[in-house]
Amino acid sequence: MTEERATEQESPLKQRREELGLTQRDVAVAIDVSVQTVSNWETGRYKEAKLTLPQVKALCRVLNWTVQDLPDDLGPC
Repeated sequence: MTEERATEQESPLKQRREELGLTQRDVAVAIDVSVQTVSNWETGRYKEAKLTLPQVKALCRVLNWTVQDLPDDLGPC
């Protein structure tokens, strides 16, 4: 698999997290979920994330995203 192809398959969450130099733990702590949950989102194991509004706000803060920047599968429940 080429690097370009691997990048296409990476989740937007993982791409953004890595752009900012954050670990999965950094994101998990910021939004009060387990590291395994963040990993599952990034690998597509969990197709949709059910986040509370405070978690959505925290995710936006930690990733420096607006709500509009959030991928469709990461949003409030």
